[in-house]
Formats: sequence, structure tokens, C-alpha cells
Amino acid sequence: MALPWFAGLALADQAVYKCGQEITNQPNDPSQCQKLLISNPTQIEGTRVQNAQSPKPVSAVSGTAVERISIMPNNPKEVLQRNVQARTVLEDEWQKLSARHAEMVRVFNVGQPALQEGESLQNPQYKRRAADMQTQIERMARDLMALKRELSRHTSQLASVPSQ
Repeated sequence: MALPWFAGLALADQAVYKCGQEITNQPNDPSQCQKLLISNPTQIEGTRVQNAQSPKPVSAVSGTAVERISIMPNNPKEVLQRNVQARTVLEDEWQKLSARHAEMVRVFNVGQPALQEGESLQNPQYKRRAADMQTQIERMARDLMALKRELSRHTSQLASVPSQ
């Protein structure tokens, strides 16, 4: 029981040096390092040297581990079903975003959104709100283009799957 306590005392008296980017208690040249004053040092275990034994052969891996690695289903029907589901989700997202984009463009009114209470055309709040709306419209347009690309990718995947 007393041994760990004595080991802690021995480490507490040991000097710690900063040599450039490295912090160590065993510097190559202590004269070129800065001694650090640390009240409660923390010791971090280093990497252990591996034994010279050869690694286990691949055949020793259990069959269940190999099965867990396989993520993609082998059944073409399952692949087709997943692709159809993904396309359906993408189409729904595209329709929702397209409707929000159209509404935002309508409200933006070609750079002249309707004035809110207490605003004028020269008001900095109005200009900031119009700039924010324009940024949102541009972001939505980029998102719509990305969804279109994904939809076209899923369309080509669905066309390439042979039907049985």
C-alpha cells in the first residue's frame, strides 16, 4: 500500500523541462531547456513496445466479426428498396425547399421587401434585413441545386439496377 505513495513523492521531486515544443523529464541537453515549476505533475503512460511476435493470421478472425464489417446488403431487392426510399426522401426535401424558396423570392420582391413598422428605405435595419433575405435565397438556391444533383444520381442508380 505504501509503495504507490512513495512513487508519487519521487515523481513530485523530479524536474520537468520544456525543450522547444517538447515537455519531458529526461531532456537530451538540460542546459538548452527551460525548467518548469509544476506543483502537481501528471504522468502520462508512453506507448508500449510491441512484442516481436508475429500478428495473428487473418483466418483466426471469427466469422461474426467479418459479418459485422459488411454494411451493404447483398440482396439487390434491398438495395433497390433503399435507393427508392432515398429518392423519395430527396424528392420530399426538394419540394419543401422549393416552396420555401419561392415564398422567400416573393417576399423579397426583387430587392424591395415590404417595409415593416418603423422602417424606411434608408433605415440600416431594413438594408440589413434585405441583405439577409438575399443571402438566404442564394443559400436555398445552392441547396436546391445540390438536391437536384442527388436526385439525378439516384435516378441513374435506379436505372442501372437490373430488375428480376
